[in-house]
Amino acid sequence: MLTIYSSGSKPPQVWQPGTGVPRSAIWIDMIEPSEDERQQAAVLLGTRLPTRDQTSAIELSSRFRSSETVLRLNIPSFVRTHGTKGLMTPLGFIVTPEMLATVRYADSLSFDQVAAMIASADAPQSAIDVFIALMESIVDVGADRLESLGNDLSTLSEEVFAELRSERNLLRNALLQVGAMQRQVNQIRAAMLGASRVTTFMCDTAPKWIESDLHGQFRSIQADLGSLSEFQQQLSDRLQFMLDAVLGLINNDQNDIIKVLTIVSVVTVPPMILAGIWGMNFKSIPEYNWPHGYAFGLTMIVLSMVLPLIFFKVKKWL
Repeated sequence: MLTIYSSGSKPPQVWQPGTGVPRSAIWIDMIEPSEDERQQAAVLLGTRLPTRDQTSAIELSSRFRSSETVLRLNIPSFVRTHGTKGLMTPLGFIVTPEMLATVRYADSLSFDQVAAMIASADAPQSAIDVFIALMESIVDVGADRLESLGNDLSTLSEEVFAELRSERNLLRNALLQVGAMQRQVNQIRAAMLGASRVTTFMCDTAPKWIESDLHGQFRSIQADLGSLSEFQQQLSDRLQFMLDAVLGLINNDQNDIIKVLTIVSVVTVPPMILAGIWGMNFKSIPEYNWPHGYAFGLTMIVLSMVLPLIFFKVKKWL
């Protein structure tokens, strides 16, 4: 899909073959573009669009390319398809003095926010303004998601370390939640790392046609990304601690089960031995002829079970 956004708070236009393009267009947003849409965007930009493989390349030479009138910036891992369950997809920017083009392969909340902003009164009025708004929105969405993950992790920590854990599957569910959180943190880290490298490139080697007073906005975005990087590291450390704690608690629960089974086996072995001895059909067993042999046998069996339990209790193994 190819959506064209124009300056002047005009509504967006979804391009169809044979339709015209507004002269005031400043942003072309493409999601899974077809070949016709690629060709139309290339005509509007005056340059070819990168393929998905080129956008996904991790080499620095493939991520950033600048000429006198065209700036190409790529984020190899930006957002997942199907929410948080799919594969990571790339994001490509093509910036010219008159127009911005974005090539992506999945929906993004950051783009939705900027798209809504363009239809408002304080809409960006140029391609570079839209680019800056997108970078700021990417940072804001990443910060909101990290904050939400931090709150979810705090709630999970209270449940795991509660004195009374009544739910049997709590630890197993906690383990799955920690894995899902770590997956989201890795996704956000990959997107923020790509955004950080883009802003660093813009701060260091921005084209001459980008006004110098905009460099301060890129430096501000870079500072925000630095703060998010510290928060991501802190959140990753908390997730690692939670993972170790959950695995340790699961191991303790398993040890408790094994301890119970061990005590049961130790307690039941002596009476089984006695019952096996007195259960043999030999005439020479003297206890058979005792007046109270049956009561004696039962007493010995009970004592053989009680005495180990008393011993375990004294040793505080129970």
